[in-house]
Amino acid sequence: EEPPWVSDVGQRLSDEDRREIDAVCREVNSIWRMEVAVVVLDSLPENVRPAGFAAALLNYWGVGDKRLHTGVLVLLLLGQRRLEARTGYGAGRVLRPEVLRAIQEERVLPHLKDGAPGPALAELVRGMLDAMNREAPKHWRRETDKGTAEPNTHGFGGGQTPIDEFMPEGE
Repeated sequence: EEPPWVSDVGQRLSDEDRREIDAVCREVNSIWRMEVAVVVLDSLPENVRPAGFAAALLNYWGVGDKRLHTGVLVLLLLGQRRLEARTGYGAGRVLRPEVLRAIQEERVLPHLKDGAPGPALAELVRGMLDAMNREAPKHWRRETDKGTAEPNTHGFGGGQTPIDEFMPEGE
């Protein structure tokens, strides 16, 4: 069995929600040479920056195609009421900040306001899939990879995010 694309160690989501989000992440990966990993936590330590943590985790896990840098890591911090979506350099060409912001405002926030994080995350990934279907280069499609796609083991942009990006100043 393939490992899930959803990490919810605190079991903040229902089993059904985890399965639904995982299914949408698998759909993205079956169509596109792209990987989306979703992490749900209550919070991070006060001195850890969520954006930097998401970038470091994206690199550490090696999410995305190694050549195209098409990984995305979604981090939902329920207790801190924070949602981060960190993209690899390739994925960021399509999932630009304004695209992600529109998806969040139109498709995600209504569910979060209703206290439904599972449907919110599923809609976020569906929104990313819709954006890919509209704007991504055709050669990123799985059907064109001719077996050359490789999982990303080196992080996006060819390097690792230094730990100081998410640690407080002076430590």
